[in-house]
Amino acid sequence: MRKLSKLSLLPVLAPFAAAAQIAPLTNTPVPLSKALVFPNYDNILVGKDQAIEGGAYIARAGDSSANFYNPAGLVQSEGASLNASSAGYVYTELTSKLSGASISSSKLDNVPGYIGSVSKMPFVDARNLRVGLSITRAASWSPGGVDQTFDASALGFGRLNYSSSASFQTQVYQAAAGFSPVLDRSLRLGLGVGLAETSFSNNNTVSGTQSSSGQPAQFLETIRASGSDYALLFTFGAQWDVIAGLTVGAIFQPPGIELWNTSLVTSESSAVGATGGTAQYYRDDAGTFRYKLPLTVGVGAAYRFRLFEVEADLRYHHAISQYEFYRGSVPYQTLTTSADSNVTVTTSPPPLVRYAAKRVFNGAIGGKVRIGAHSTVHLGFNTALSPVADPATSPLRKANLYAFSGGVDFQLTHFGASVGAGYQFGTSPGQSASTGNVTILQSEILLRSFSVFYAISYDF
Repeated sequence: MRKLSKLSLLPVLAPFAAAAQIAPLTNTPVPLSKALVFPNYDNILVGKDQAIEGGAYIARAGDSSANFYNPAGLVQSEGASLNASSAGYVYTELTSKLSGASISSSKLDNVPGYIGSVSKMPFVDARNLRVGLSITRAASWSPGGVDQTFDASALGFGRLNYSSSASFQTQVYQAAAGFSPVLDRSLRLGLGVGLAETSFSNNNTVSGTQSSSGQPAQFLETIRASGSDYALLFTFGAQWDVIAGLTVGAIFQPPGIELWNTSLVTSESSAVGATGGTAQYYRDDAGTFRYKLPLTVGVGAAYRFRLFEVEADLRYHHAISQYEFYRGSVPYQTLTTSADSNVTVTTSPPPLVRYAAKRVFNGAIGGKVRIGAHSTVHLGFNTALSPVADPATSPLRKANLYAFSGGVDFQLTHFGASVGAGYQFGTSPGQSASTGNVTILQSEILLRSFSVFYAISYDF
């Protein structure tokens, strides 16, 4: 049964190993599956025009979307306005290079990626002061579920069944203000205060059969993990019209200040053969799930010339030293049954999962050209490089992502709307690692994502 007791680690051999592999983590008797989650920063594009220009709007943000891109831009708004945008339909294709299997998923997202407003300060009639409110999905990764069965006889198994669903997102609820200390508003300053909610979930099941010492054996593992972390977030911004047509901007966001967190993890695994079996159980609703938001600095420069506008931005996200991503609060139990039906119960320390983020530089460039009295064409490109410091020990996947976007917006006196599309691609490299007597395989994964953007705005 020593061999069968390790069968809970067999998800690493599935063709979609990236989602089910077990990371070689310190003090982890629970076989926590690595989720198919990419925690990349700057991966979400919001705003009526901004989303279809790669998000390059640190210097130019001047409507309610300034709540997200640069709160200093709020003061550019002449009156009150509302802005709502979403990546309404996302089709994601994930391909495993290890087996050649291709798994596609699509998801209709009916929750706005961004909704924001800007208005005058109540009871204060000051043209150089504007306030805003917004709800923003600042990070998101939630592909459709994966469910497959394949013949693993070449690996010594009769079959392997695998299913997985995972999600990761950060949502920010923010209040912001923009102020100009000069009459012509050529210099603008801003401050945002927000509550950032980061949520994570990972549900995996793997099962199959194997021959052990000439006898059939069966195994099954399931894990259901979820957690939420809440943090206080401050954003400082500035914009400066240097000369006619040239504007520069900057934002500074200190690390998030952790407030509270919640988590729930349950796991069950069993292996049964002719000579006995093992069963392992874990449930903990009092463990600690944490996700730290890094220090972020962004700079941008924009140039306007007649019917054209273009901007280039650079965002820096500071490194985060290794910390406890999840710490359990209860021990892990294992029941071992021998061939003569004797049962032995053992316990192990609570699981501990660690995570670290490296520093990341992301770039974006976007522009637009007016093609009529009420319409404009937009194009953009942006990067979302991976912050995962060590793919071998991280509970999350590593992949550098690149995206193109474009679209058209229409603006009337009060009402505006835009529609566009985006294409994102990247690769999650494969690797192998060992923990104890178990070799962990992680296949290379190719990512392709197609999105449809739509947004509306209204100026009062």
